[in-house]
Amino acid sequence: MKKRFVFVYILIVLIPLVIMDAVAFGEIIQSEQREELHEMENLANAVIYTFEKEVDSASKLAEGIYTSKYVYDFINREFESPLEYYSAYKDFFNDTLVELVDGQSSMTYTLYLDNDTITNGSQFQKLERAQGNYWYKYIVESGLKRGLIFDYGGHLLGVRPDERKVYFFQILDFYDHGSKNVLLIELDYSYLGRSLKNLNYEMNAYICDDELVLLSNGSGNNVNKNYRKITTLKNIGYTKEFQQYNQNLQVKVKKAKNKGFLWWRNWAIQIIALAFINVCLPIIAITRISKFFYNYRLREQEMIVTRQHAELLALHSQINPHFLFNALESIRMHSIIKKETETAEMVEKLAKLQRQYTEWNEDNVYVEKEVEFAENYLGLQKYRFGDRLSYSIEVDEHCKRYMIPKLTLVTFVENACVHGIESKNKNGWIFVRIHEADEMLTVEIEDTGNGMTGEETEALLDSMRNADMNRLKEKGRVGV
Repeated sequence: MKKRFVFVYILIVLIPLVIMDAVAFGEIIQSEQREELHEMENLANAVIYTFEKEVDSASKLAEGIYTSKYVYDFINREFESPLEYYSAYKDFFNDTLVELVDGQSSMTYTLYLDNDTITNGSQFQKLERAQGNYWYKYIVESGLKRGLIFDYGGHLLGVRPDERKVYFFQILDFYDHGSKNVLLIELDYSYLGRSLKNLNYEMNAYICDDELVLLSNGSGNNVNKNYRKITTLKNIGYTKEFQQYNQNLQVKVKKAKNKGFLWWRNWAIQIIALAFINVCLPIIAITRISKFFYNYRLREQEMIVTRQHAELLALHSQINPHFLFNALESIRMHSIIKKETETAEMVEKLAKLQRQYTEWNEDNVYVEKEVEFAENYLGLQKYRFGDRLSYSIEVDEHCKRYMIPKLTLVTFVENACVHGIESKNKNGWIFVRIHEADEMLTVEIEDTGNGMTGEETEALLDSMRNADMNRLKEKGRVGV
């Protein structure tokens, strides 16, 4: 009997516990890895978006100067004297370049001209002054018309030779094919670093080429130090490649340092519960195992109840708030790039909705709470549809304390949005009315959508009247 007892104990208790622990810890680890990867991917996308936005500003400035006939006529004009050049320069600068560079405070520009009649100064320099600089050698050797250059120690006139530089260049040959005139735009390196740092992510991200670390959202953006080697980066968890004109770049995201603490904070309750099960379950199993065969029928009934409960939980889990994905897509870049009041309101509404879906503590809720849930849902959909969606909610005051099944109201409101407003190109309304008449609580959800045919109505009613677990699992199921 002892041998049999030990065998049954190992088979029924120990082996299931080991399997359950392995599965639970495996799921915890995979969940944390997925969450970390998703956060690193969001950071990489935010870094790329911010960097491309600044480069795009330089590109637009270059395009304005490149295609300006007034600029072309001025830089190719033969001046009789320095005085004539100075007078023309003043008129030209006031009339033309001020408009082109208005609002471009994060960048400076210089035009290097193949024109010996101009006088070196300010934004205009003779082309001979560019010769010998790293950036000019790069342009000549590459044969490119426009692009990006990351430089350290470019030896430009009037600046330190040991500073990090980011240039956008453009050959000014729009009206004169073969022209050697060059527009050089310098992006403010410190401003780029601050823009990345303002993304407010705990993890560090680095913009790199094949050899060097060019920019970061953390430390390491000192303009007076040469670019770091890419080999100095450690513990990189995610890499995403992108291209900006002639530069093939990468964003490398470093894993968070305090991941262990965050891991424990997120899963402490589950781990404690699992440990409790590991201690208590064997004790319970030992006291019950001797009665196992005598309680077979009872256990069979318990399994039936458990299966029915699992089916109910499965039904709950199928209530999938698919509208969240559309709403999240609308606010994603807002929340990534900067903190705004509008974005904060959207996220607050979304958080309230998510809690309602996930925290199923009770089956019935007050009408007042369900109406608040519906208002949050419609508020989020308002951000998505804009003027296409308008809604009105009217609830008698004494009806707010009645209790109804959870998700009753929002289920029909969601149907009104998806099947009424979303499928209609014109503007639409959703009306929600709750009142009491003849000792009956009446809930009305009305939309100004396309409606449905009589055949569709009959098919829908048939599905509702004959709904069961198998039918709900089929495609096109009736959630109501």
